[in-house]
Amino acid sequence: MICIAQNSGGKGGVSGGAGAEGQPSQKAGGFGASGYGYPVIETVTGVTADFSVQLTKDTDGTIPSDLSNIASVELVARPSMRCQGRAEIHADCEFTPDGVVAFTLGPEQVDCNNGVWYAEFLCRDSEGVLRQDYRAYLCIRKGTQGSKDGPHTVTPMDVRMALMDTSAEANQLLDDLEFSDQMILNAVERCMDEWNETPPELLKRYDATTFPWREHLIKGAVGYLMQSVAYRYTRNRMQYSASGLSLDTNDKGPVYVQLAAAARQEWKNFVAAKKTECNMAECFGTVSLPYFDSREW
Repeated sequence: MICIAQNSGGKGGVSGGAGAEGQPSQKAGGFGASGYGYPVIETVTGVTADFSVQLTKDTDGTIPSDLSNIASVELVARPSMRCQGRAEIHADCEFTPDGVVAFTLGPEQVDCNNGVWYAEFLCRDSEGVLRQDYRAYLCIRKGTQGSKDGPHTVTPMDVRMALMDTSAEANQLLDDLEFSDQMILNAVERCMDEWNETPPELLKRYDATTFPWREHLIKGAVGYLMQSVAYRYTRNRMQYSASGLSLDTNDKGPVYVQLAAAARQEWKNFVAAKKTECNMAECFGTVSLPYFDSREW
């Protein structure tokens, strides 16, 4: 079962499907994908799915949260923490005193909302005061059923396929996935921040539910992921010798830096070119003049 720690993320795999209990990474505690961050709840348009998560006090998922003084738990999701006035997803939750929370998401909530959302479990007391808060990513994939609007969602598997980080067998030295779903969606989030923060400022801002250029977003996420793991390899590098054999399994930092730089440059070139194009398009428009029979000039 996916574990969500108060305020600081959690540990575990994806909670998704019709009543899935969560799918942990290949090796719990391994040096690869297992780790901390905001867990991922995944569903698909056109489907009614039941979920069960464990709220915890610690990121290891060993200390259940105490909800004995909590009167209500609600799931609230937004496409961006920056965008005000945008639609939100709401779901009332059933819960037990030891922090097990169950909820359902149906087509009326997920259709037309495919993409990556920021989700929070809001725990309130009998007076409606917010006492506890737990965060996760809500990834809504576009299925063949349900909404046909909006861009094709970039999912963790899409990024994994680009990186060939699809299974433990694909990473013989790690014997695990190299990137967690949390890391991948964080990289997508950083791409959206970089787009919106890069000059020129545009009238339209994008988030992970509205960004239409999927291939370039995957490349941007790959660049951030390779950059992040390069820091890890560099930080953990230690060469050692035994019985005349010299070994350093963390000497891949420089190679990852080069791969990250190439992917990052592709993304940056796209951002610069596309934002220039969008900015020029915003320079043109029409003005209606009532003094000339409302004709446009």
